[in-house]
Amino acid sequence: MELAISKLTARRVIYYFEGYVKGERPKGLKFVFYNYDLKITIKPSVFEWDGDTFRMMLHVEQANENNPISSGDYYPIAVDGKGKQYPLQVAKSIIEEREQAEWKNDVVVNKGKGHHVICKSLMDLDTDELFIHVDTVLPKPRKNYIRRKCGELYYGVRNDLKDWAQKLFVVVFNIFNKCCKKRGNKILFCSGSRAEIGGNEEFIYNRMLERGLDKKYKFVLDFKPTINKTYGPFKMIRFIYRLASSDVILLDDYYPEIYKPTYDKNVKVIQVWHACGAFKALGLERMSKAGAPPINTSVHKCYTHVPVSSYHSALHHQEAFGIGIDKFYPVGIPRTDIFFDEDYKKKTCERVYAEFPGAKEAKRVILYAPTFRGNSAVDAHFPMEKLDFEEWGELCKRTDSYLIVKMHPFVQEKINIPEKYRDCIADAAQYREVNDILFITDLLITDYSSIIYEFSLLRRPMLFYAFDQIMYVSTRDFYEPYEDIVPGRIIKRFDQLMEALEKEEYNTDKIEWFIKKNFAYTDGKSTDRVIDLIVGDDKEIKKYSAASMQGALAAVSNNFGMNGEHVDKRYRDDDRSVVQNRGEAQEKDSESQNNDKYSE
Repeated sequence: MELAISKLTARRVIYYFEGYVKGERPKGLKFVFYNYDLKITIKPSVFEWDGDTFRMMLHVEQANENNPISSGDYYPIAVDGKGKQYPLQVAKSIIEEREQAEWKNDVVVNKGKGHHVICKSLMDLDTDELFIHVDTVLPKPRKNYIRRKCGELYYGVRNDLKDWAQKLFVVVFNIFNKCCKKRGNKILFCSGSRAEIGGNEEFIYNRMLERGLDKKYKFVLDFKPTINKTYGPFKMIRFIYRLASSDVILLDDYYPEIYKPTYDKNVKVIQVWHACGAFKALGLERMSKAGAPPINTSVHKCYTHVPVSSYHSALHHQEAFGIGIDKFYPVGIPRTDIFFDEDYKKKTCERVYAEFPGAKEAKRVILYAPTFRGNSAVDAHFPMEKLDFEEWGELCKRTDSYLIVKMHPFVQEKINIPEKYRDCIADAAQYREVNDILFITDLLITDYSSIIYEFSLLRRPMLFYAFDQIMYVSTRDFYEPYEDIVPGRIIKRFDQLMEALEKEEYNTDKIEWFIKKNFAYTDGKSTDRVIDLIVGDDKEIKKYSAASMQGALAAVSNNFGMNGEHVDKRYRDDDRSVVQNRGEAQEKDSESQNNDKYSE
């Protein structure tokens, strides 16, 4: 059956739709407007059939139970008597008449500042489905004069106190900085987004203990669960003291308080960023997008050393952070060392199989780990209607596959797995470490998640179910074109995904090239090299700096195309990447030499 919109007009506060049905019409077919983000259903004000032609009307000021429609994107869809949904696409004849896939038939109700309803008819660039984008701002209840003035006074005083608190933070820091004598041995591990040590910092901390460096250096840990959590007076003064008296400061994410003071020249501020590679745009790379920082931001500017996975990643982060390339060190990411530790992999597999026993007996284990849609944890969601676990379950049974679904932690909605398929489909929402699941995974399916960097080190196939690629990319920038980044086949429709799984049609040609491009080292010793940055002399560690990598920029800008064309032979054939082509020791150096270097 084909459903399409063939005509759309707007007059004052009314949308008028006309469309057609080709093929057999299911029983009980009705039409609604559905907001996938808010899970809101709006019924058309008027609907009628005329043979295979349908007409409907939407009153934007009345359709929401006699109230204006709430802000969001509303897709007209058809629903049959059994609850099955059918999307409404825009007729091809209309698409050819419109420019930039945007229709000029808009509804605007503008009553002045802070009071409007604006509706725009648009087309989904991935699926050709029609949707109405609604921006509704209702007038706030009018406050009396005294309440209004009290509110203005409150917010004015609050903002002044916030400014004074920031200035006081710097004053107290400067006092401690002058009074505290630094001995060159105090290392602060901190984070504004973790309740306890974890991620790259935990790998570094544990390895430093293994190497006996706690005998020479004093470790201080200071963690809080979120950047929105405010310390009380005692904890804040303690944090400022720790910050001012430390010789090395390690953090793993954005941390506003770190960027306020000015540090002594001999203090190292090391950002062990939590993500690998160069995928989504961030920081100053998003200047034309919502949420971008001010042009003169001080955020990230205090870093003295930033370990990254490759020279390519260094270029990405220097643009995002707005600091010099000499601050970046392509020495590897500590948490990737586990992918080269056979004992760790064996123990982890046993632990994960105990959690998902069906995976151990299956011929093929599939991990589906998409990222969330939305801007933050507040509005994070995932369009579950893009998945059919009935069909996926049948495929798993036919192919002796086991599917593990790991939604992003921000997505609160639970997936609905039919009872009869729970022996071959598992929800991993409660399993914290997605990296552990990678070790038992034969095939990864994702979309825009940076998990692809870690998984590539296992050299196993990936599929990219990017059903909303064009719409997603239009709102969330990528460092490079999406097609040039991902090392696998891109799939737009669920039926195509099922076909690829049935026939095992993957594209693994890009995986080796992806690893070369995004990982300077693949030897499992990244943590030790990061520790070199922490405790080493600047002259000794200068060799690791991205600024010293002669010829690397040309290799990245000219030769690192994912199709492998026109690539300098030394970068195509050599098993080592750009960093390791600088004349450093070969990976085949004896194990004893490496052990001697990193033992205390």
